[in-house]
Amino acid sequence: MLRSDRIAGWGRDALLLPRVAWLAARTPRDWRVGWERYWSSVEATGVGGDVLWDTGDLDEIQTYRTLIRQHLDTSLPLIDVGCGNGRFTRRLAPLFPTTIGVDLARAAVVRARQESAGVAGLTFDTLDAAVPDAARPLAASAGQDVNVFVRGVLHVLEPADRVVMAQNLRALVGSRGRVLLAETNFRGSKMDYLRHLGATPRHLPGPLRRAIAATPAPRHFGLEERRSAFPAADWTLVDDGVVDILAIPLHDTPAPAAEHIPGYYAILASTAVSNSETLNAEPSSIEPTSR
Repeated sequence: MLRSDRIAGWGRDALLLPRVAWLAARTPRDWRVGWERYWSSVEATGVGGDVLWDTGDLDEIQTYRTLIRQHLDTSLPLIDVGCGNGRFTRRLAPLFPTTIGVDLARAAVVRARQESAGVAGLTFDTLDAAVPDAARPLAASAGQDVNVFVRGVLHVLEPADRVVMAQNLRALVGSRGRVLLAETNFRGSKMDYLRHLGATPRHLPGPLRRAIAATPAPRHFGLEERRSAFPAADWTLVDDGVVDILAIPLHDTPAPAAEHIPGYYAILASTAVSNSETLNAEPSSIEPTSR
């Protein structure tokens, strides 16, 4: 049975791989250009829209709200790095005095502003967090330490860009702020991941097809990747664990539901300025806790 299952899997890959390769070949060499192209082409967001990770089923946000209340100083501002169209930014904004969403794609920022019209205490701007020292002007304009929220950014960056981004975040959090990151951490092959999101040899869901054609190929981001990007010399781990990352419905079923992707979260403080409350030993596991 195992042998026949493996053969069937190879057969599916043989049919699916050429379609994926053809789409991936269209991805711009400069991933920054790809993200601008991607957001410029978006016509609709939310469930039924074009953006794979812009789920309208926001049960996921409750996890982040709980973690924020437990571990972040909510008297400080929040910066959502890689905010896209601002869906999560808007849902987190009521917890903080002011909130800023930043994204490297100008088209994403324009859409976020449009979709967030009338929301108090919320602004959006462009920022490429993978450019050295890019966050210093933002840190200076904030005039104080800030909290940072990152969802689904680090897993599409090269390891070297992750390190640069972490250094930029460190310039923002100062002595009181924290970073809350949440990333997809799917451990199968790329083909396994695509099939998990509804890809078949005969059909690629539209939002998935658009992402393959314009954006960098996703990698997993978990405990080891976090340790590499956020070394203990610079960062103190406050909390981490598993999280359920949601995507918009992609499978053709009678009652479409959000797609669930295994994920990893971490809350971090700058080591150089951590106080005694944050100087914890790293957890020996990342099993989910009851909340």
